[in-house]
Amino acid sequence: MNVAAEALSRSQIRMIVKEFRKTVGCDKIAYFPIMQFIEWILANPKYGMDYEIVDPGEMQDTYGTTNTERNVMRIRSDVYEGAVKGRPRDRFTLCHELGHYILHQPQFMSYARGNIPRYCQPEWQANTFAGELMAPYDLVYDMSIEEIMEKCGMSRQAATIQYNEYHR
Repeated sequence: MNVAAEALSRSQIRMIVKEFRKTVGCDKIAYFPIMQFIEWILANPKYGMDYEIVDPGEMQDTYGTTNTERNVMRIRSDVYEGAVKGRPRDRFTLCHELGHYILHQPQFMSYARGNIPRYCQPEWQANTFAGELMAPYDLVYDMSIEEIMEKCGMSRQAATIQYNEYHR
């Protein structure tokens, strides 16, 4: 059995991210402060979400997970430390996990058999959310890949994906 999410296109995810960034007061800045958001806002007890820093040996090849039923984000300690230092891959991982938290609450998930269309795949949706959160269209559409990397704190691979989406 596979898990399927409610169908969301890239443009729908882009709109969700745009509203999210506006709500948290980051709609005019290119570099999304993911660490400050997780530590100061998301983990605030009044929002009911928490995060755990976990030893790499316990998580092995998994960089982070988000359990939306328990409202806990588990982050491998080396990924957490890398994100604190601004390492692009680790920042993307945390934005990806935030995407799971926002998009994949239990009431929006179901079990499915067979092939799941890309727009219903939770991992594709979380990756798309992370890319849009880190490099929102309205702030980066006229930037080069190198400018996106620098101003948004993204890896070349992630910046290239966003650039290509905006220049089809």
